[in-house]
Amino acid sequence: MIGPRLRPGFGASPGSTDLSSGRVAPARAALLAALALVVSACLPAASPTPGWTQFHIGPTPWPNGTTGQYGLRIDPGLLRKLPSSVAALPVVEDAISEGLAMDDPNLAAHFDSYAAATVGFLGDPDWLQLAMGHFKSEPQSPDTFDLYGAWVDYYAAGACSQANAVASTGQEQIGDWQVDVATCGGGLTVYTLSLGNDTVLSMFGAGPKNIGRKLIEEIYF
Repeated sequence: MIGPRLRPGFGASPGSTDLSSGRVAPARAALLAALALVVSACLPAASPTPGWTQFHIGPTPWPNGTTGQYGLRIDPGLLRKLPSSVAALPVVEDAISEGLAMDDPNLAAHFDSYAAATVGFLGDPDWLQLAMGHFKSEPQSPDTFDLYGAWVDYYAAGACSQANAVASTGQEQIGDWQVDVATCGGGLTVYTLSLGNDTVLSMFGAGPKNIGRKLIEEIYF
């Protein structure tokens, strides 16, 4: 099943001009680049079954979720849609990045739930930082814009803000998924894909194992 490329029907929210306009302010770009994203899991990857495969998630500081001052809810359950490990490296929840996201009014303007995880660590031979979010449902209007497309550009600009900016963008079929792929001038690769049901997964990383690509290949319904 291929995630849809476009997400019509989402209007801009007041005070969220960075994402809605497709422009990334320097401070926001730096924050997105710092939003390391993650999930911990202990079980080996399961065999494909109908519906989402629910992977075990390790200890979380907010097992029932928690909500920030702007209304964004941290929901570790989103991470159950990911494999528990990739390339023999565990996917681990990143509570620090989730805490930063909770206090981010721009994310809260467009997402109602969010989770973050990492594979490896920055500086390791192979590492990956990822975020998952569920878009708010907003009334359709003649002025609606492609929120998914705006997020793709916004996230890539943030991820590449410390890696010599975005050098190229495109779309690729990876496994069952249509994926937006960007490369940074500094060598990082950025992936974003729609998982359906208003859920988006974005990630960036580096390393010879291409663990971002491998993780996407292991996501299934």
